[in-house]
Amino acid sequence: MEVTIAGAGSIGLLMGSFLAEAGYNVTFYVRRKEQKKCIQSEGICRINVDGSTSVFRVNATTEFSELPVANCWIVAVKYSGIAELLTVMQKENVVQPILFVQNGIGHLELVGATSLPNVSFATVEHGAGRKDDRTVAHNGVGMLTIANERGDADVFRLMQQAHSSFFPLSRHTEAKEILLRKALINCLINPLTAILGVTNGELLTDKYCNSLLDRLYNELLEAFPEMGISLSYDAIVSVCKTTAQNRSSMLTDRKAGRPMEIETIVTAIIRIAENRGKSTPFLQILEAMLYAVDWRGGN
Repeated sequence: MEVTIAGAGSIGLLMGSFLAEAGYNVTFYVRRKEQKKCIQSEGICRINVDGSTSVFRVNATTEFSELPVANCWIVAVKYSGIAELLTVMQKENVVQPILFVQNGIGHLELVGATSLPNVSFATVEHGAGRKDDRTVAHNGVGMLTIANERGDADVFRLMQQAHSSFFPLSRHTEAKEILLRKALINCLINPLTAILGVTNGELLTDKYCNSLLDRLYNELLEAFPEMGISLSYDAIVSVCKTTAQNRSSMLTDRKAGRPMEIETIVTAIIRIAENRGKSTPFLQILEAMLYAVDWRGGN
């Protein structure tokens, strides 16, 4: 089975490694020629949770015209790259099933406004960190949850061959629910780790970090009480433990001097809460701090 993955960051590389391991023919669609050459010539490398390494031969290209007619697409680019990619996919009349895997929830509206016929969304709770253009560290096993949004294609069935104890898959009926849940998880972890400069695990082990996490969790649950069952505090603890050694995507961007995904992760949740008539004063303070840091180039 042919699978095209747009984006070779930590999640794209991690998913591509497990799909390749399961026998899928994987092609990465990337922006930089340097990354294409590296992946094409050396394959992708996964540092497994036990410290061993696995290398998989895959393809890579920067040219849309060179892509194979895949059975399925996985879109794992940052929110800032979604609009441009969607324009290209519509122009090229992509009708294959597409699975969107992004942080935040801002991409839901962008994708919903397209004419793409077969769309699914997924959330990923693995611990993963990209080491270089071809290498990803699998820092903790989590769940890949898939929900179909529109169309008849069953992406879960197409990917089920890759299911394993190290790469478990689950199916959900409501895309908006799983995206809101993941966006709230991101809101709990990303802002605090980016501002404090700590790993995900330190939100549990440092008492001051943990008190801030508690405060933010209670505020978000007041704004989204219906998420109390699917997003218990124990679930947040589990995510932090699974990704304990991870730097969050927002902290990684800050350290690299790249723009952080504040709007699609934090601002989007604040707006949803406001539309419900709920206030999130602590999260708004964190939002302002993040924009201040972002304006200074991450320093």
